[in-house]
Amino acid sequence: MRWKDGSGTKWRLRQQRLAWPRWVKPEVAFEHAPSGLGDDPISAIIALPFLLVFAVLLPFWLAELLLRLLLAPFVAVLRVGGITPYRLKLYKAGRLTGSYSAQGYGELRRLRYELRRTPGSVGGGR
Repeated sequence: MRWKDGSGTKWRLRQQRLAWPRWVKPEVAFEHAPSGLGDDPISAIIALPFLLVFAVLLPFWLAELLLRLLLAPFVAVLRVGGITPYRLKLYKAGRLTGSYSAQGYGELRRLRYELRRTPGSVGGGR
């Protein structure tokens, strides 16, 4: 959910949809990626750390993604029932300002309404 307040500040409220936040982050491999690759053998040697890290992370990331997708319907039922909390993150102008959790769908609706009405004053952040 996105909105602008009276002063024109952009707010964004994100809800965690899958079973849990991701643990394996393949973008770590891109920190080791060279800026440009040529056709010479030296470029292949320079790119080797990136390829190794990416090759190791990719299967773990795919397995985690598959598990998160398969368990998402079960976790959704548990969230509606109030057994597992909903996770919300509030961003102000692109920066994380708070993390919130709500038990059950009714509390989730109330929390969304209060965050939209007065974004910085709702308790339970971070």
